[in-house]
Amino acid sequence: MSASRHNRSRFSKVLRGTTGIVTASLLFTIAACGANVERIGKIADPEIKECSGIVASRQYPDVFWVHNDGKREHLFAINRKGVTLAEFKVKGAEFHDWEDITLDAENNLYAADTGNNDSKRADVWVYRFREPDPTSKHKSVSITRQWTLRYPIAPRDCESILVLGTNGYLISKVTGNKMPEVYSFPLEGVEGPITLKPLARLVMDSPVTSASVSPDGKTLAVISKEGAFFFDFDGTFLSTKLLRPRNRVPFSHQSIEGCTFVPDGLLVSAENRDLFLFKIPGS
Repeated sequence: MSASRHNRSRFSKVLRGTTGIVTASLLFTIAACGANVERIGKIADPEIKECSGIVASRQYPDVFWVHNDGKREHLFAINRKGVTLAEFKVKGAEFHDWEDITLDAENNLYAADTGNNDSKRADVWVYRFREPDPTSKHKSVSITRQWTLRYPIAPRDCESILVLGTNGYLISKVTGNKMPEVYSFPLEGVEGPITLKPLARLVMDSPVTSASVSPDGKTLAVISKEGAFFFDFDGTFLSTKLLRPRNRVPFSHQSIEGCTFVPDGLLVSAENRDLFLFKIPGS
C-alpha cells in the first residue's frame, strides 16, 4: 500500500469515532504545495492588507469579491491572479471585525461582522447589499438589510458565513480540539435581535476560517490552517447532528482565510495575499 493510501486509511478510521480527532490532523500536515494545491496568484493591492473573505461573482466572469479582516468597510473586486479591478466603500455599516463574505441566488452580497476573538461581543452582525458592477463609476454600495445575532448560550468566534435559500448559517471557529458548530438564522420575517439556532457539528479539530457550498449544492467545503475538508451536503444541515468529511486536501498554512468554488476546484485566499487552487478529490 502506498504511503498516501495508508494515511487515508488511518484518517478514515479516526473519523469513524469522535475521539482522537487530533490524530487525524497530525497525519496530514504538509509545509508546501502538493499535487492537489497550486499557488495561482498573489493579491498585489497594498490596500488589501489581510484578505479575510472571498466569493466568486455569478454575474461577472473572473470577478471575486474580497475584503480586509477587521474594521475597514471597503469591498474589492479582484481576478483570480490577484489583480484589483475595483474598490467600493460599504455605506451604512460600522464594522467591528469583518471576517467573511458570501453571495445569494439573487446576487446580494452578505458581510459577516462576526469576528469575536476574545468572545466578549454579545451581539454580532450580518449585512446585506447588492453586488455592484465592477465597472461602475459609483464607488460605493449601501446596506439594504442588517441582522443582529446572538448565540444561545455563550458568545462564539466565527469567520464563516453561508446563505442558502431563506436561511443564513454561521460556523464557529473553535479551539482546544473542539468541533466547529453550525448555527442558523432566518433571513426574512424577524425583526430585532435573533438568537441563533444550533444545528450540527463538523468532525474536524482545526479552527474553521471559511466555508462555501458548490454550485450544485451537494458539497460543503470548509477550510482551516490544516487544509480543506469536503462534506456531502443536503442543503440544510438538518439530516444529522454530526457531519463527517468524505475527503480532504491537506495543506499547512497559518493564514488561510477565504474560499469559494470555481469550475476547476476551490479557490482559497490567505491573509498574506496568496491565492491557491485546491483540486477537489474525486472530481
